[in-house]
Amino acid sequence: MTVYTKEWKKKRAAVTNSKSAESSLSTSQQKMISKAKNYQATITTDKNHIQELNDSLIYYYKTDKKKKTKVKTKRKNALKPTDAQKKQLKGYQDELNKAQTKLNTLKNSDSYKSASKKLRQAKDKATKAQQSYDSYMKKRHTQALKRVAKQRQQNYARFMAPHASLHATNSLTGLTVFLFASDESESNDSTATTYPIDNDDPVVDHVQRTGKTLTVNAYLYDQKAAKRLWPGMENDVSGYGLPKKNCQDQYRDLLKWQFDGTEMVYKSNATKDANNLGMNKFYYKHLFMTNLTKTLDSPLRGMMKISITFQFAYKAKVTTTSKGNKNNKGHKTTGGKYVGAKYITVKKGMTYWDLAKKYGTTVAQLRKWNGNEKTTMYPDKTGKYPKKLRVTAGVAIKQATEVGTGKIVYTNLKKNVNAPYSIVDKIHRQLMSGEAIMNTDK
Repeated sequence: MTVYTKEWKKKRAAVTNSKSAESSLSTSQQKMISKAKNYQATITTDKNHIQELNDSLIYYYKTDKKKKTKVKTKRKNALKPTDAQKKQLKGYQDELNKAQTKLNTLKNSDSYKSASKKLRQAKDKATKAQQSYDSYMKKRHTQALKRVAKQRQQNYARFMAPHASLHATNSLTGLTVFLFASDESESNDSTATTYPIDNDDPVVDHVQRTGKTLTVNAYLYDQKAAKRLWPGMENDVSGYGLPKKNCQDQYRDLLKWQFDGTEMVYKSNATKDANNLGMNKFYYKHLFMTNLTKTLDSPLRGMMKISITFQFAYKAKVTTTSKGNKNNKGHKTTGGKYVGAKYITVKKGMTYWDLAKKYGTTVAQLRKWNGNEKTTMYPDKTGKYPKKLRVTAGVAIKQATEVGTGKIVYTNLKKNVNAPYSIVDKIHRQLMSGEAIMNTDK
């Protein structure tokens, strides 16, 4: 649960506006910068071709019989280039000189310098805004955890009953719900793969853990119940010291966490029974609420009987391989093709809601791709609309021929399922026309 404070709104708006400004550079600026990159790529490619041709005249590869590898060896006398090679070298050199001249002319122009400066400033501003926002969120999280710890310490000191606290793992508000647990149970499940053998019991060859489940039966109390059950002064050790929220509001907080799929921290305190023996406690940091049940079996003022089931799980993390690490060879990606995202021209009367329904996406996704609709769907001061708007995600596909029928089948590599017919038709049309296709084989 996030409290949208004025400072949060300000910093979030700074991130959104700076990224929008970076992406909304004029077409002429983008064209010039892109043109400079193309010239530089041409120069680099031509230099590599010239180097390869010259190396083929000066060096040759000799097989090392012991190591069974090819070794680059210098010739005693360099070969003279053939007429075809001379023609190739001249063509590469002419193309390189032409690209270098155009690049120098472009870079020395005032318009290119201005475009590069504006782009650099926009990127710097977006980076600083993001860093400021991340720093603010980290600070809020640290303060929230301090607040949770203080609330837990105050409440645990006031009650003899088994007491537990529940809050979001990445809390930004310090919101905590306190439970009076009547019992806690933990269940660990595994699947044993077996196979039968003759005249004997089956044999297990593989055991795989499938999940950990935590079930808590507890009561929610508000201050009315606390005054009745634990009489005393508010600041006294035996005082009530519970949140001012009533039971129904506390229950709504639990529902919000469940429906949002919030990662939770559950911690129960260790209490002592009548024989002064220490009781065990549960403390888990990676729980997701899978079931929340409210039971009203008797009229209880300021009290509510609930049951919660948690699933223990870690959130998936995406890791990338580092090119600098020689020991990390990485993983080879599945060969295929990529159909680019679709962009449309903004026209008067369009809305994110209509576009989301038309292209099978969501308003939230459109905002993530393009920014707030207030800046992308309305004309600027000059009356001009933004030229392009992203409305679909790219699709990684693999083409294959079905055995027997000879029919072409397209597979969505990302989801590992056959793509819907509408997407297949779109992919087929783009493949035939050669539009928006990039080979991703490495």
